[in-house]
Amino acid sequence: MGHIFCKPEIQTPQQEEKEESILDSEFIRAPSSSSSDDMNKTSDFESFIIPFESDSDELLVKIPATENDYPDARPVKIEKKLKLPGGIKMFDNWDPDTTSDDAINEEELLPITQADLDSHARKAPASVLNQFEDLISYLDKPARGKESRDEIMVRAILVWLSNQEVENFTSMKGDDNTPKGFLSLLGHKRSTYPSFFALLCRKADIQCVRIHGVCKAGDYQPGDRNGEDLACFWNAVYLRDSWHIIHPFWVCRSVFGKRAGGWIRIEESGKSIGQKQKAHEGVLRNAFKEYYIMPDPNQFIYRCHPDESNWQLVSKPISRDKFFDQAYLLPPFWALGLTLLSENSCSLKAAGNAVTITFQGPKETANELNMDYDFLLKEESAKEKDRNEMLKPENMPRLVAKIRNGSEWNFNIQFPVEGIYRIVIYGAPEKQPLLRLCEFQIRCTTRTQNCRLTPFNPGMLGFGPSLTSERAGLLLPSHRNGLVTTDKNKPTNLSFHLDSEMSKSIEIRTELMDSDNEDQSSLVVTTIEKKELKITTTLMKEGDYGIKILTGKRRSLSDENITMRVVCNYFVTTSYKFSHEKTNKRLARHNLLAFIENAGIAEIGKIEEGIQRCKKEKIPETDSDIENAERKLQVLLFRKDIHDAYMRRHLITTEKTIERLHKSPYERIFTESIRHLEEFASQLKSLEGFTQQLPDILHAVGEFNHTHVTNEQVANTLCALSVLFGDKQKEIETVDDLQAISREAKHKIAIQNNTGSASLKPENAQRAMNIIKKYSYEETMKKNAAAAQIHKWVTDVISKLEQKKLDQENV
Repeated sequence: MGHIFCKPEIQTPQQEEKEESILDSEFIRAPSSSSSDDMNKTSDFESFIIPFESDSDELLVKIPATENDYPDARPVKIEKKLKLPGGIKMFDNWDPDTTSDDAINEEELLPITQADLDSHARKAPASVLNQFEDLISYLDKPARGKESRDEIMVRAILVWLSNQEVENFTSMKGDDNTPKGFLSLLGHKRSTYPSFFALLCRKADIQCVRIHGVCKAGDYQPGDRNGEDLACFWNAVYLRDSWHIIHPFWVCRSVFGKRAGGWIRIEESGKSIGQKQKAHEGVLRNAFKEYYIMPDPNQFIYRCHPDESNWQLVSKPISRDKFFDQAYLLPPFWALGLTLLSENSCSLKAAGNAVTITFQGPKETANELNMDYDFLLKEESAKEKDRNEMLKPENMPRLVAKIRNGSEWNFNIQFPVEGIYRIVIYGAPEKQPLLRLCEFQIRCTTRTQNCRLTPFNPGMLGFGPSLTSERAGLLLPSHRNGLVTTDKNKPTNLSFHLDSEMSKSIEIRTELMDSDNEDQSSLVVTTIEKKELKITTTLMKEGDYGIKILTGKRRSLSDENITMRVVCNYFVTTSYKFSHEKTNKRLARHNLLAFIENAGIAEIGKIEEGIQRCKKEKIPETDSDIENAERKLQVLLFRKDIHDAYMRRHLITTEKTIERLHKSPYERIFTESIRHLEEFASQLKSLEGFTQQLPDILHAVGEFNHTHVTNEQVANTLCALSVLFGDKQKEIETVDDLQAISREAKHKIAIQNNTGSASLKPENAQRAMNIIKKYSYEETMKKNAAAAQIHKWVTDVISKLEQKKLDQENV
């Protein structure tokens, strides 16, 4: 049984302090391991930022943007978007067509996996740099004879190019006649990667265009709109009847450690900082970034905008103004499957109000994501007096509330002074390095009215249930939204189901803090009832409060030195209301919450009606209250199934219930129930299936308790049933006789339900067989369906008893 831990001494692990590093890149928050080659892995973005490659240095070499007879640019269909998986036989048409005239000797073919291909490209000898034909022939060797030859070659060219240290070729003559000559041009910045890539593709007979446009890269910051400063090139290649984007410079090169100056860090990871951010130019180095090899055009349009709209390769092209206006979303944002739900703008406005930025993650993985942020103020954008007052140590604010809401993340931001702010949001799956997801500029023209502090720094957890609380044994929260609205003097009830096993030893403590960091824990009552954690708080004053839920494990009854850690936080406030909802929606929501608060099996129908009413009022299915109600409903339905399994005493039904419980997300709630059901199923098996159908037979016999009609088939079947249970054979001549034998048989079945077939005697089974065989099952069925059901069961039981007797005799 769990306990509510009330001792004042707790030990909480300290969060590690973040180091200031010049490798504070555009994507990653801190240095980490090398990147992965899997284009779908976020680790592909770990150690670099996107550099800027100007088109103004194209002095000596002019590569035509396109060639004659190239197909027109059309939107890329998502199902046609090419991806190169990492399996052993990575490409199709593994065996070449050796029957053709130009077939290649199989012995010359290299085994092709992604690792093999990349290794081959990186090991290109220096001798192939003297002629384009030699380089292309070398890179083409693993691809020859395969249907996916062009895809292989595109990747091989990019891998090779990313491996070239162009600075090492600056002592050579720069020209476009040889690969090393062109590498010298790149080293001198007298040509561009897109030009070289286009030339190499065309040498390999792959159609490749060079696209000119603008990009959000280099010194770009949200809100910038000067297209002349952001002009750049990239490419598109024609593969399998479709054009696909390639950005070779971003594939091959990254700037490490670049950081913009002119900003003051106000908060980092919920902590007050108040330090100026030093500018750092960074270092341009080689890299290999999978994402920019055929990215989804609908994502790429957030980074680059071509001069010719058809090269956006999307079904609904956007204008240049729209490109500059839309949010600044980086590749890891898409890699994590996120969707921006709030305003799709890189520059937001605040005029006396707070600003909320909202994302949604995939339901399957959203709970595993961690998010964090940096919050900055542009140095000269705020009045010096206001800025200095705000940055005093005693006044340093906590202005950003990071709130989870199921699959959503909300960043609620307040502004104590007018100015230009910037928020940088990071995220990653648990235990992975945080990657830069997006960045927003916020222009505050009027400071937030009644600007309030966040009650406390919630750390990486943020506010709201998460994977951490689940692992601690706190399951199915009543409130998935970390922001809980309430009224002064009105009780607020939070609850969790507890892990069935962990509830036996779990220790739980709650703390309540107000926005002045004052302890208000006396206003919280925490109890555990029937493996359910219930937390009730009643706020005595208007304002914002934070609840911390801490758990620990007692090793023994006398153990008082328990390490407690925070596993969940809630932001409880009297300041936010559902005033934006219409009356019908608000009432539907209120009724649904009332149904689920203390619901049992008897309320299943009411909850189902409440959910349907909310949906009818156009409350979305993704609404956290509806999702909570549906989870509560599923738990109650499982409890009903468990109850029914015991009542029916049917082996197959019991086994199916156990299987569904094991496969459900609620398994941890029913651990003990599953164990008991498995023991019950084992008992049913030991009774050789005898009791499985007894509830049905009991019902069938009951039909004759008050019957006013009889016939020979019904009478004969009931007579056989009573003899099987040890009664003497009785004559059934009247309806009264039929009702009497029916009542006696029902009593015998109820007793037999708990003893199984062990007490049935073979001689009685033989006597019953002599009676039952007078009429066939089909003959009985024509007269009465209930009698036919009893006929079949009696016959089956007799057969099993006879087989059991034979088995014992043969031992």
